[in-house]
Amino acid sequence: MSTVRQIYKLLRWELKLEWRDKYALASILLYVVTTVVIVYLAVGRGLEGEIFNALYWIVLFFGAMVAATRSFLREGGRRHLYYYTVADPLALLFSKLIFNVLLIWIIGAITYALLSLFAPTNAIVYPLPFWLGLLLGGFGLSTILTFVSAIAARAGGNGTLMAILSFPLVIPLLKLLLDTGLYAIDLGSNDWTQPLYLTVVVDLIALAVALILFPFVWRD
Repeated sequence: MSTVRQIYKLLRWELKLEWRDKYALASILLYVVTTVVIVYLAVGRGLEGEIFNALYWIVLFFGAMVAATRSFLREGGRRHLYYYTVADPLALLFSKLIFNVLLIWIIGAITYALLSLFAPTNAIVYPLPFWLGLLLGGFGLSTILTFVSAIAARAGGNGTLMAILSFPLVIPLLKLLLDTGLYAIDLGSNDWTQPLYLTVVVDLIALAVALILFPFVWRD
């Protein structure tokens, strides 16, 4: 079976599992809604401008952590043995990565909708840099967190290890996303494409590292 066909079948299986176990998706949605409500109660009418931008990426990042943590930490025991014998490592990686990036984009859209609902004014004046940042940043977060989840799973399924490993890796990406959000609030006189180009570079580096190292991590 070709790698592309394996990716399709594994992704389809992943979607079926998530749809069957609606508890996981409901918990992520509950996290986003609860966090946004707490933010509104704490900030109130101050939810605009730079505060909106910072809180948005904070909520998105931790939502992505909640979603990606489950990627490989649940693939233990017999399921790991089954995937080990029938699936190509790269096909498994891409299926998880695609599923996580779709989930992160959905979390980003829901978070934006809820924060905009509570914000007194429209904080995002220039939406193009913001949404491009979400698309590129979501892919980067998915790549980094999915690969780190695989490492944590092979190290005994320690969620704390995933948090420790992922924190220094996502900081540069989050800084670029924050800068992109600031351009979306006020373009100013600078070139708003620069943080997006750097985000693409970070995404490609993370993807290259994952492609090279994941087969060794999974076959270990």
